[in-house]
Amino acid sequence: MLEPIRQQIILADSVGIIIFLVILAIICMASLYAIFRYFHRSRVIDDTPTSKIRSAHQGFVELEGEGRLMQGMPIISPLSNMQCLWYSYSIERKVSEHNIGHDTNHALTKSHWEKVDSGVSDNLFLLADETGICVVDPEEATITPSFSKTWYGSRELSLSNANSADAIMALSKSSSRFFGNNNYKYTEKRINVGADLYVLGRFKSIGGRREKLDKSGEVRDLLAKWKTRPEFLLARFDENGDGEIDMQEWQKVMTSAEQEVEKSFTERLVQPEIHTLSKPIDSRRPFIISVESQETISNKYRWYSRSGMVGFFLSGVTFVWVIGIRLSQ
Repeated sequence: MLEPIRQQIILADSVGIIIFLVILAIICMASLYAIFRYFHRSRVIDDTPTSKIRSAHQGFVELEGEGRLMQGMPIISPLSNMQCLWYSYSIERKVSEHNIGHDTNHALTKSHWEKVDSGVSDNLFLLADETGICVVDPEEATITPSFSKTWYGSRELSLSNANSADAIMALSKSSSRFFGNNNYKYTEKRINVGADLYVLGRFKSIGGRREKLDKSGEVRDLLAKWKTRPEFLLARFDENGDGEIDMQEWQKVMTSAEQEVEKSFTERLVQPEIHTLSKPIDSRRPFIISVESQETISNKYRWYSRSGMVGFFLSGVTFVWVIGIRLSQ
């Protein structure tokens, strides 16, 4: 079975073989990356204990709870006009290219999808368990949604006129039947309100007694901010009116900055504690928001890692085999 392939490799030109080897090398490296990336994610999920919001430590944590909307403006998905916690959408148009071959009586038509519009929600929402509530910032998270659908139609949808998911899908289907084509593709993903969520990310509490306060750092930042406003410094601290801040006046600047930071600390400590969850500072740690259980996610990442092993083995063996055949000639 391999002999015909071997003969083709022998007869192929050098440029074609080089391109083929480069593709194999890329597949091999991508597979190796997938092995370590997804195995690492699976281990992180398995090794990180699930915390309760009220008692969660500051830093990288794993939480489970119900997704809720914050007070104020609701989050509305643009295509379906449905209320949700998070959404992403895209509208693509089919583009056809006509290429005339050597036989002018026959034209080749190739089609591909071209993105017309797309977007991803970055609105905050809430995660609630029996102990408390946490504000979630989904920006740059790996998200597994509650709802994911792709459908087709003959026209680009006007987002401002969307009334409901059923209305939009009915519009695309009816227009498709009328015009007899499917030139537009619509894709939408959503996390529904009230979904049970698994989240893994950076937990931080703002206000209240648990907030870690860095007095020297905040004084330094405030002084740096004041230095960018020399007119403010002169108006407030230039007591002798010489247009400069001397050493004695600068000491008063520092004292004033320390007093303002102390006042800010006092106000923040008596404020209600607000818990937040967002992307970890350490890029090696995953940021995950999912409607799937942690067991399902961990198993999925293990499967991805094993698939990477298969890809790495097959592409590596094929690479060595092709090299061996060419060098034997």
